[in-house]
Amino acid sequence: MPASVQELTNQSGFVFEGAVRRVGAVATVGLQATRDMAVVQVTKILKGPPALARFTGREITVQLHEHETVHEGLRAVFFTTGLHFGEGLAVREVGRHDIEPALERQVDEAMQRASDEQLLQRLTQAEIVVSGVAIDTHPFEPATAAKRRVSEHDPHWWECAIEVDTVEKGKVKPVEKGKTAPREVVTLFASSTDVAWYRAPKFEKGSVGVWLLHRIELRGEPVPGLATAHALDFQPLSQLERIRALLRREQA
Repeated sequence: MPASVQELTNQSGFVFEGAVRRVGAVATVGLQATRDMAVVQVTKILKGPPALARFTGREITVQLHEHETVHEGLRAVFFTTGLHFGEGLAVREVGRHDIEPALERQVDEAMQRASDEQLLQRLTQAEIVVSGVAIDTHPFEPATAAKRRVSEHDPHWWECAIEVDTVEKGKVKPVEKGKTAPREVVTLFASSTDVAWYRAPKFEKGSVGVWLLHRIELRGEPVPGLATAHALDFQPLSQLERIRALLRREQA
């Protein structure tokens, strides 16, 4: 059975409408032309990282999944993954679809469903979900007993105190005497910009949004506190209703 648009979209990092210009040829330096290669002009990008937006209107190399049916002049939607990125772009085809009026909408809906499933997984795993504003950030100082060897990929934990507006999941304990906010919760976040942590959310005083707080482990040891460490664990406040709808799905 042919793969669905949802399956093809999930498997692909770069989806585009294109026109085949040459078969058995390449447009990328360093690649050898074979019969399963084709030069395709990108006419419209349906899914892809911002770095590839500049390839609209340009010719790229596609390693075809099924080359027997491809001919010069063919126009189709190509579902692809990365093969080579340098002076030019080469991609590997995982599937192909005829251009149809509804296809762009189907790809958009497929991306939204995949995004919802990823966020729902983080929401399901979260211990606490709150909306609010960051009122203080500072380096985390563990107790002496909790100190451990620091590696080159250490997250360099900081603490972020959040003045809570709404509690969407879990329980927030009453604020301690002397605190300035009516309800507060503290989360750890990775201040490191190392490759292991550069996508982790970073906060500063005044940051506003929705926090997903987790119990996590690092190198086999529990992190000493709730943490907001995954790229999806902080969402803009505009996503609150979407988050509420996903939480209702989790509870259903």
